[in-house]
Amino acid sequence: MVLLHSANGVDWQSPPKGTSLKTLSEAEEQGFILIRGEFQKRQFRLTEMGFKHVEHDKRRLEARKS
Repeated sequence: MVLLHSANGVDWQSPPKGTSLKTLSEAEEQGFILIRGEFQKRQFRLTEMGFKHVEHDKRRLEARKS
């Protein structure tokens, strides 16, 4: 979930420092992100499903604060 929330929109971007390949692979398998590149040049972007999931989660967290 931290990986998804760290995304800045749906553009290609580098994963946050310390993100493991396993974390990226699991998010990709679940359909939340797409991955391109290898090793230090690896990038990810949210899929439409991933973007909707993050937006829903952000609204849920905001509602809990109120």
